[in-house]
Amino acid sequence: MVQISNKPNIGGMKTAADDAEYSSKLLAREGKLFAGLLATRFKGFAIGICIATLLIVIIPFIAKAAGL
Repeated sequence: MVQISNKPNIGGMKTAADDAEYSSKLLAREGKLFAGLLATRFKGFAIGICIATLLIVIIPFIAKAAGL
């Protein structure tokens, strides 16, 4: 015999709500990460240029001056 219940089955709705919440948190986290990368882009570029200059120009000049 089939029993009829007046209690709503909210398991599916709860799962969908949890999935939507997880997705929104993931998108927010990705947005924050991207904003952080954009904020430090110029500083990182400048540091990279300085390190490249150090390795290409200054260190060989010091080695030549030291007679190596």
